[in-house]
Amino acid sequence: MPLLGEQEQQIVKERLGNLTRDVEMVLFTDSSTVIAPGKEPCIYCKETEQLLREIEPLSDKVHLVVYDLATEEGKQKAEEMKVEAAPTIILREKGSDAVNIRYRGIPAGYEFASLLEDIEMIGRDGHGLPDEVVKELNELPQDVILQVFVTPTCPYCPQAVRTSHRFAYASPKVMGEMIEAQEFPALADKYHIHGVPDTVINHGAQRILGAQPVSAFLDAIKKAVSTTA
Repeated sequence: MPLLGEQEQQIVKERLGNLTRDVEMVLFTDSSTVIAPGKEPCIYCKETEQLLREIEPLSDKVHLVVYDLATEEGKQKAEEMKVEAAPTIILREKGSDAVNIRYRGIPAGYEFASLLEDIEMIGRDGHGLPDEVVKELNELPQDVILQVFVTPTCPYCPQAVRTSHRFAYASPKVMGEMIEAQEFPALADKYHIHGVPDTVINHGAQRILGAQPVSAFLDAIKKAVSTTA
């Protein structure tokens, strides 16, 4: 049974129909049924792959690559791309080696809009950030990781996810990762996530609660790197 109905497929087709750059969706899945300490089962791996396979034929500019963490090739690629869990999606221009726009967990519910907007950003629209913001990001004294915890039913979460991904697309110094809190409860517990969106910067050096403007994200990032410098 398809995840996208006919109406949803038509909307996606229209939105992605005029992309000017090829976009690659790199999916890490896990077919293993082995449960080990510290390894959470991949609850939505099949659904995530199905969703991306339904999106791919709706635009000739969108391409899907799948790696399985249960295989040696998948493990090697995960190590190269610093992927820790499945499902993880990396979005990038085709031919690029960028790995800093990520989804850890299925982009379902409100986060499906984030996924489409990211594809549009990479494939056509660009990040849209002011030049001075991009300059500040590129001049950061160290790399920054933005982990945005979300749930599919949170209407405010996409704004935080999109800001982190816009920053990541604008600067190689930033990694923006959506994390679906319900799929990765151990990680959510580690950072004491009690509401979403909650953006954890550099593993807890700073955090941003709620859907804040670009200026608030930039201020928090500068505080985080000054704390850990």
